[in-house]
Amino acid sequence: MSRPLLKPADRVDVFRGVSHPLRRRVLVMLRQRDCTVGELLAAFKVRMPTLSGHLSILRETGLVTQRTSGPHRIYRLKPGVLDRIERWLESFRA
Repeated sequence: MSRPLLKPADRVDVFRGVSHPLRRRVLVMLRQRDCTVGELLAAFKVRMPTLSGHLSILRETGLVTQRTSGPHRIYRLKPGVLDRIERWLESFRA
């Protein structure tokens, strides 16, 4: 039997990160460029507590990184993390 492509904890974390439509939309936007929290708020027209909770989950699951530049928090898609989902899905196409 082959070794699983993702450990159970990785599957839970990554899939939790992409399980909500707003988080998927944030990932699509970050795929194109890094964004400040203000840019994300303007793009999705949600309240700060709502966005903050979703960004927290994206950070916890390793899908995005955050850095501070002056007064701005800038988010970036973490490359390669979504590849784990793709490899896991490929295992069903045999």
